[in-house]
Amino acid sequence: MPVSGWMRVPDFSRNLWLLLAQNVAVFLGIALQALVLNLYLVLLGYREDFIGTLVFAQTAAIGLAALPASWLAPRIGHRLCLLIATATLSISFAAMALIEQAIPLIAASILNGVSMALIFVPSAPFLMENSRPDQRRAAFSANCAALSVASVLGSALGGQMPRMVGGGELEAYRVALLAGAALTLLGVPPLLMANDRRVAETTVPTAPDATPGRARGTRRDFLMMVISTGLLAASTGLVVAFFNVYLRDIIGSGTETIGTVFAIASLVMAPASLGAPALARRWGPVPVIALTRIACVPLILFMIVWSNLWVASTVYIVRSALMGVGQPLDNASLMDFFGPRERARVAAGRTLAWNLGWAVATFLGGLAIVSFGYGTIFAAAMVLTVGSVATHFFTFRGRLT
Repeated sequence: MPVSGWMRVPDFSRNLWLLLAQNVAVFLGIALQALVLNLYLVLLGYREDFIGTLVFAQTAAIGLAALPASWLAPRIGHRLCLLIATATLSISFAAMALIEQAIPLIAASILNGVSMALIFVPSAPFLMENSRPDQRRAAFSANCAALSVASVLGSALGGQMPRMVGGGELEAYRVALLAGAALTLLGVPPLLMANDRRVAETTVPTAPDATPGRARGTRRDFLMMVISTGLLAASTGLVVAFFNVYLRDIIGSGTETIGTVFAIASLVMAPASLGAPALARRWGPVPVIALTRIACVPLILFMIVWSNLWVASTVYIVRSALMGVGQPLDNASLMDFFGPRERARVAAGRTLAWNLGWAVATFLGGLAIVSFGYGTIFAAAMVLTVGSVATHFFTFRGRLT
């Protein structure tokens, strides 16, 4: 009987397990900050337009730092790049917890974004280097599932910590953000224990490196990948970036309820990610990616029509599960499709497109919310999702395996 991808997890290399441990620590901090930071900013007296500006600064920094990171990481080593960036990310989280003035907050947000770029860009190539070709789809799915579990714990902790800390609400949120910085710092020891050895390639890669005969196709594929990723990021940013404020200000939910919704949404991504390889073997990665993403469109429509906690939380949770299926398949398939020599460029291009798309969408979305309300950004998210799915499907159908 064939052995499924998830049953090969114990065969992962030591470096891969250590990378998973580092990612879990980092995403514990990221999830906690994602839940608490906007609410902390609201207590400081800032509105959605400034929150959108802060998110723009962070995500634009990630995007603009992605290409330099793709040049730097292979030269100093992916592990060392991850090590330095994890430490500086923790510092940036602590700074954002201790600062109240607008300009220093934006500066800390930019440092936060640069640090994330130096984590996101080398992570996929480091994972590829430390897994066998037959393990990679399972490895990406396991990594996505691990990040989902970390996000569950981070969101749950962020939702409960203000009550656990007690005292003033502002100080409780500040303590929660500092706890996120400490959790992120726990990602440093696994990288210190890892090494720079690679798992040998045992089979020919799915796609050869670029040759003169296919260079034009590769450039077009790369461009279409960037466009699809940017559109999806913009759609996701409009829904996700302000969702905690939406639950608080429009629905009237408390911090514990918001934390529970975020935790459940992250929790359902784990089994969805682990089940993704089986779905891809049955129907192929591109149709599965297209179906799971296009299914998010009617879900967003429900939030426009009905503004209540049950609809909003159900939409957010189901949407997270659907995205959890497509994301690891997309990452693994594209990394194999473009070949070993192009992986750093592909990772940088995806990081750049994702974060610039998110940055522009959240900046404009914050302004739109203040002027027109949440219905406008939800409608825009639906249109952007359709554009992303169409671009990806018609570019890669029948070509990603």
